[in-house]
Amino acid sequence: MRRTRWAAVCATALAAALAGGTLPAAADNTPAFAAPSTSPGTAGGSSTVTLLTGDVVTYSGRGNGVQISAIVPGTGREGMGFTRFRAGGHEYAVPIDAMGQISRGRVDQRLFDVTELVASGYADADTDSLRILVGGDAGSSGSPDAPKGARVAAAFPATRTTALDVPKKSADTVWKQLGTQSQARTEGIGKVWLDGRVRATLDRSVPQIGADRAHRAGITGKGTRVAVLDTGYDRDHPDLKSAVVASQDFTRDGDVQDMQGHGTHVSSIIAGSGAASEGRYAGVAPGAELVEGKVLDNDGYGYDSWILAGMQWAVDQDAKVVNMSLGSTVASDGTDPLSAAVDKLSAEHGTLFVIAAGNSGDRTISAPGAADAALTVGSVTKSGEMSAFSSRGPRQGRPAVKPEISAPGSDIVAARAVGTLDDAAVTERYASLSGTSMASPHVAGAAALLAQRHPDWSGARLKAALIGSAAPVDGAMVSDTGSGLTDVPAALATAVLAQPATLAARTTYPNASAEPQSRELTWTNTTDKPVRLRLSAGQGSAVRLDARTLTVPARSSAVSEVTLEPSQVEAGTTYGGAVTATWPGGGRANVPVSIQADPETYTLTLTGPAPREGSEATSTGVVLQNEKTGASQVVGLTGTTPKKVTLPRGSYRALGHTWEYDKVGNTVVGTTAIHFARRVTVDKDTSVALDTKEAKPVRIGVDDGSARVALQSATGIASRIDTGSGAVDSGLIAPSSAGQYRVEAVPTTGAALDGLTFFGGLSWQQREVDAHEPGSSANALKLLLSQYSIYSWLGTATGEVVDIGTGADTDPASMDLKGKIVLWTPATSQTAFNNALYQKLTDAGTAAIMYVGYGLSVYRPTPVLRLDEAGVPALRDRLAEGPLTLTLDGVSTGADAYYLHHSVDGRVPAGADWFDRRSGLAEVRTTERTHGYPSDPKGMYAWTTWHGLTLYQQVTRYRPPSEQTLYFSPDVAWTTATFHYQYDVGDSVYPLGTLVSAPTVYRKDGDYRDDWMSAPFNPALGKQAGAAQVVREGDKLKVALPVFSDAAGHRAETAPGADSGSTVLADDSGKVLARNAAPGRATFDLPRKESWYRLTVDASRTSPDPVTWMLGTRITSEWRLRSGHEYSAAPARLLDLDYRLPLTGENAADPAKPLDYTVGLSAQGSHKALPIASLKVWYATDGTDWKQAAAARGADGRWKVTVPALGTAKVDLRSTVTDTSGASLTETLIDAYNSGCADIWC
Repeated sequence: MRRTRWAAVCATALAAALAGGTLPAAADNTPAFAAPSTSPGTAGGSSTVTLLTGDVVTYSGRGNGVQISAIVPGTGREGMGFTRFRAGGHEYAVPIDAMGQISRGRVDQRLFDVTELVASGYADADTDSLRILVGGDAGSSGSPDAPKGARVAAAFPATRTTALDVPKKSADTVWKQLGTQSQARTEGIGKVWLDGRVRATLDRSVPQIGADRAHRAGITGKGTRVAVLDTGYDRDHPDLKSAVVASQDFTRDGDVQDMQGHGTHVSSIIAGSGAASEGRYAGVAPGAELVEGKVLDNDGYGYDSWILAGMQWAVDQDAKVVNMSLGSTVASDGTDPLSAAVDKLSAEHGTLFVIAAGNSGDRTISAPGAADAALTVGSVTKSGEMSAFSSRGPRQGRPAVKPEISAPGSDIVAARAVGTLDDAAVTERYASLSGTSMASPHVAGAAALLAQRHPDWSGARLKAALIGSAAPVDGAMVSDTGSGLTDVPAALATAVLAQPATLAARTTYPNASAEPQSRELTWTNTTDKPVRLRLSAGQGSAVRLDARTLTVPARSSAVSEVTLEPSQVEAGTTYGGAVTATWPGGGRANVPVSIQADPETYTLTLTGPAPREGSEATSTGVVLQNEKTGASQVVGLTGTTPKKVTLPRGSYRALGHTWEYDKVGNTVVGTTAIHFARRVTVDKDTSVALDTKEAKPVRIGVDDGSARVALQSATGIASRIDTGSGAVDSGLIAPSSAGQYRVEAVPTTGAALDGLTFFGGLSWQQREVDAHEPGSSANALKLLLSQYSIYSWLGTATGEVVDIGTGADTDPASMDLKGKIVLWTPATSQTAFNNALYQKLTDAGTAAIMYVGYGLSVYRPTPVLRLDEAGVPALRDRLAEGPLTLTLDGVSTGADAYYLHHSVDGRVPAGADWFDRRSGLAEVRTTERTHGYPSDPKGMYAWTTWHGLTLYQQVTRYRPPSEQTLYFSPDVAWTTATFHYQYDVGDSVYPLGTLVSAPTVYRKDGDYRDDWMSAPFNPALGKQAGAAQVVREGDKLKVALPVFSDAAGHRAETAPGADSGSTVLADDSGKVLARNAAPGRATFDLPRKESWYRLTVDASRTSPDPVTWMLGTRITSEWRLRSGHEYSAAPARLLDLDYRLPLTGENAADPAKPLDYTVGLSAQGSHKALPIASLKVWYATDGTDWKQAAAARGADGRWKVTVPALGTAKVDLRSTVTDTSGASLTETLIDAYNSGCADIWC
């Protein structure tokens, strides 16, 4: 029996994009009753993502709301230490053995950016593998080979790069070959990147750039081949039918048909015929040939490796121009794999890559638009102003003018693929979108027109002509719009080209002493007569020319000298200008110039502490947070090797921790985490040597001798800087598993660090296994279950203890081990040997295995119990005295569990002794019921937040049905949850969802009770659900209903795709106004006038594992509600039924007796009891044969319902309730509760 596992850049999408990007979306031109869009709703419960190291990170939330809650070391890495930090709105989880590799630039930090991994589709619920790119090292000549355990997905010889598919179950094996141990490293691999995900980023716009005049002159792009790398195209769209001459799919969709809409829209801007609009929406180059490479899937996303393959295919198809309306979410310096490929392919094939700048604002030029050779395109509005969303330069790191040119990108009407872009539709065949995705194809089309006029020109010449002829945009800087708005007639008429097409420089502080930088501009005359140029460099002294005039011979070139003077640019600013050439007849060519002058900066040299006695090595993570801006930079230190960091002048907080660790073979075992926080003033070159001499222990405990440390704990530092215009948070955390590391703290000296908190938390619970000698009830050993054991072992094992040491000299077949309890210390670097020996020990009939330390990771029937190492010496001393027989009892976890949290504000203390007495804690009596297999283990999770940031997650375990008393640190807001994961065939994980409480501040003298997983399951609208779930805001009804909540009202957060169904809005007569194919998720447009509506949510949950979700398999709720315009968000008045069924822990009623239960009523937004005007209830056992139950009003206002004895069955309920206002709710619950035990194990 399977068992539960523990657990296209369009600007209008920008608001929801955050870290991960979204699908392209429409401008606000929807009719009164538009088809709804799926609401993002609340965070989707707690999910997991597996890192390249094999470690598993638990997180909650979406986009920039992703927050790490726990980290579980991977197989054979149980001693690994981690640094969790938050920077730039992203959450990172970096293991000790990756910090140095990231610091040296060999391993891409995005591999440990949990926000980015989730946004890129690498969550465990989305995929069972990781995609990485590996680049050849300096000594290799070709693409690297795959390490053992990985598969080559694609090879790109042009850039000496290989895309690898890494199954997550093999991640630890692959990491050993890619990671820090040089002996295990795969030969030929120089750098490792995440195969990141990129996203898809005209009737007036075509004339805006003058393309219509080119058409009238017979220039339509005829004979020019343009590649479009996007989401594919609509094969049957009249505007594209005759334009596309070749196509290929590089995604997993298996078809080039555009099911997303972005690629069709982009393609028609380039070369659409306008056939479906009688020519009104014709593209820029309607005579060009298109080759369509589908590199973005039907969701609008694509992996770097897909893009690389599409780029190579495009040049192999002899495309002169390649349009890429896509980009990543991370700014680049142009050395990433995609940008490097653009540069190399451009040089080798003479191709022009036209790439969207992106829609993320200042200094956000990303790959592949960051490439030197790319013609990177910004967006302007139809009135000629810079679009507010357009990404701007300068490029990060290495100086470059980016974007180099602009084109219309706001509210662009172009072809609409069938079945897509409903919200953006203008007609059945056309849609309106905004973004640099729309600007880029205007320029690609312009390049096609220019290539028709000059078929022998290289991509570099086309680029120079387009940039040089562009019209400056009023009020815009060079870093905003480059040379300006694309001007097709001027480009076609240009007589002189300048190369390079742009000039850029960057200088470090102090720039006043910066040396002049001399550059050459080569001016090429494309005419049959000499041309005399008049040269100018605008106002100011940042650019000097060696001559003001220059004569360029016919069909030849001449060179002018340009001197860039960084010393004339104010520190911390960017100069933007142009070198302009004019010539008789009105000719003009511009060369944009950008000079970046770094702010006043100094070098901070950080040195990590040396390992203290008893440890072999150290790894230190430091967050440097500017105390004025809140901006953070993360620095990794390996041992005492110094690291230099360039920082703007200012005061900084150095927040960090040092891991002391040992290395056993290829495995890192953390021993101590040492926290520190100090202020560092950077007003000159400064050195800081971090040390741990003053470190003192941090201890957390409770006065319950029967309790032991549970699964997750953490200590850390969080820091908030108030900038005056908002707060910026940063910090880092040292999570641990079952408290296996020592924790120490170095005291902060000097003035308090306002807004800083040092915190620690630990959970405790009753042991799951007792060990004692037969006849004695005293617990002899502190036994801790392995995270990879079977948690639901409830048996008893008695046997003589046999110590086999590391097992290296053990042959189980030659030993009498039947019924024995084996004590084993497996070597951490011998995973394969250990698993094989485990099998031999099992075959020999051992009763149980007790192991010491780490290195054994199995999931098999024989109990595998990890010992608390502190008790091992005493055990071995006892064995030295003579034979020892033990009885092991697997007990049901109940009794007590503790969730402890402590903090100190303004500083890191000189250690801490946080010891709680039970009498000082808040007590919550808790019942945990089961909706599936009895005794299948669940986790009870609890966490605290700090300014909305989840600090850490604590976990205890229980085996439902059970009753526990939970103790919480008082006066802290705690959120509790239980999560539901399951195995399917092959250990594939199918997440069903989460039940979450509202944040609650418990008082030590309060009387609290909680009831988890109680039937029946239905939508929660009460106080436990938190914020309102259905909201009227303006003229939109936003629905984010937690459908499968329990009877206690704990909010259900369902994993995407786990449930099926619909959300439908109708008028009061039942006429359907809008529908969304997702249960409980929608946004509906409503008329302003107040009216009655009917909202119906139909949700089904069919678990692949029949023992995991047995109740609440289908829920249908139909509300009658009244709603009108609201100036601000207000809860819609939906009725909420409160069911109280007296069921057993298995959510069962006595099959031989009638079931009496009560029903109460409230409405969303008030949570007060409402009078029930009428209530009718029906029951069934087959979902079809409904019979009415007796229902009567009680004295307390609640109604009593009686369902007769039904024998053994699963019981369905249907209730119709109305209140005195006329609002109503009809709710049908299939498999609402058990009558007796009707399940497969009964």
